[in-house]
Amino acid sequence: MQMLDRNPDGEALYSQIVSHYRGRIQGGGLAPGDQLPTEIELAQQHRISRGTVRQAMNALVKEGLLERVAGRGTFVRSLAQDEVYALPSEKRLGVVLNQAGDQLNMEILIGVEQAAKSRGYQVSFVYSEENREQQDRDIARLKADRIAGYIIFPISDQENDATIAEVQSSGTPIVLVDRYLPELSTDYVGADNRAGGYRATEHLLILGHKRVGFIHFDNGTLHTTSVRDRWEGYSAALREYALAYDESLIFTVPRGKQLNAASFVSFFDQPNRPTAVFAITDHIVPALLQAARQANVRVPHDLAVVGFDDLNYAAHLNPALTTVAQPRVDIGLRAGHLLIDRIEGQTGPRKQITLPTQLVVRESCGARLRVSRVMADSAVPGDTLLP
Repeated sequence: MQMLDRNPDGEALYSQIVSHYRGRIQGGGLAPGDQLPTEIELAQQHRISRGTVRQAMNALVKEGLLERVAGRGTFVRSLAQDEVYALPSEKRLGVVLNQAGDQLNMEILIGVEQAAKSRGYQVSFVYSEENREQQDRDIARLKADRIAGYIIFPISDQENDATIAEVQSSGTPIVLVDRYLPELSTDYVGADNRAGGYRATEHLLILGHKRVGFIHFDNGTLHTTSVRDRWEGYSAALREYALAYDESLIFTVPRGKQLNAASFVSFFDQPNRPTAVFAITDHIVPALLQAARQANVRVPHDLAVVGFDDLNYAAHLNPALTTVAQPRVDIGLRAGHLLIDRIEGQTGPRKQITLPTQLVVRESCGARLRVSRVMADSAVPGDTLLP
């Protein structure tokens, strides 16, 4: 069972649990008649309270997706055919997400659902799990379900997609989220990744670093536009501060379960390693911090770190992570409204909507440490320096 991102806000976490299991049921990951684990087991798997699990299960029962059988447990409900097609096709949106349990995906979905609900639409969604064949099957399944339009979070390392192009050529509206496909003209909504990458890198340069590394996933290369745009922001900041681009400062790590402290051994073994790094996503940082501790490298004293996303755990890392926040729910909200506008007849040029990001300064970059040092250097007897 994949761990859901921790969320200190109980209501948002409850929504994530509901969305997670709704997606697994509607996407075929849980079939009619399948039994769910007990509330205690689900609470342990997701590291949440049993009360939150019970709330989420009750909501799914009310939606008709689950049913409780006395003395036996909770099961995926078998829907009658008239229930499956109860909503007219012109009032249902199909959402193809990238990764189940991921906070970015799930909060984009929350935004889409908010837009859909406000305009009388419902949402069916599935997860491609970074698999092209699965994405194609998901799109075909949604097409068979007669949805009116698609919101798609493309898989990594694509510049074009024949299946998405085919759907678009059929006249069905499509909006891409998070990353666009350079060789395909579609509506798109995402964060301003280039500006976010620039701001993250500039912050480290302002703090005095000259060797700033860039870390990304080995299967999220520069062919993935969200990664490429952040890299372009990183490169632009180096140019702006008259620093040469150095390929030796670019470092890749594996994604998912393969990512651990051992992934950074070669990074910390470098004789002239960076003094600061910009990690393409916060997901990279926990393993990086663990590796730094094992290598006796102090963050931020010996290595400054800035991430991207501002995931729920970022503020609770040790040290707390400086990162670039992107408006995840707003991306979904804008994409949902844009898709419905297209379904309802809005014409005109394709829209490329980029939403602003925000640098959130915490401890891992060393900004506070630098201020403390400056204050200490200029202090006079009797001064008190606050932590």
